[in-house]
Amino acid sequence: MLAAVICITLPSCAGYRGGWESIPYIGTPPPAPSVSRTSYEAGKRGELALPGLTLSVYLHNQSIDSDTQVHAYVIPVPGYSIDTPSGAPKKARVSLHITPRGEGFVLQPLLATLSVGNQSASGLGGYYPGEFIGFKAPKMYAEPKRIPDEFPLSSGKRYILHLEFPLAAPPEAPDISLDLSKALQAPGQPTIPVIRFLPVRWGNWYG
Repeated sequence: MLAAVICITLPSCAGYRGGWESIPYIGTPPPAPSVSRTSYEAGKRGELALPGLTLSVYLHNQSIDSDTQVHAYVIPVPGYSIDTPSGAPKKARVSLHITPRGEGFVLQPLLATLSVGNQSASGLGGYYPGEFIGFKAPKMYAEPKRIPDEFPLSSGKRYILHLEFPLAAPPEAPDISLDLSKALQAPGQPTIPVIRFLPVRWGNWYG
């Protein structure tokens, strides 16, 4: 609270915020990346090399547990810590950025499976994210639009879609995986391997 007051009253305030996030991988777990990363680097962490399509996967479970705020002429001021609230959502959301490089790909969100430890859940559905509608009350984004349960994907077109699952996926969990082997297919294309998530620390500057 003290840090927030200082940032409001001083003209040049910045800070460094950090927490946990999950990054996807296929096969052997990669080495943990650098904690500090830019927004661009955060986006690149979701990219996966797959035949037949370009795919990036983002699990929306990023947490914030530290925030150090700094003024240009003042020593760093410890900010706040955020713990996952007890009333945190019991649903997980995964964003897929998909660009097919051939015809015939179909996304079936209900056939996707998310696993956390010894718990697994099938997808509740797929959605287009809500579009930005401006800085107006009560909300800045339109409601997400559900896609069909069998959704054909055109070659060369880039899609940004969300999948929802009735399962919480905290970022510190050591065993999170996403199975799209039945949910995202095309004739003649190899099956997508199970996508696993590595829990990593993240941090970036803001101001």
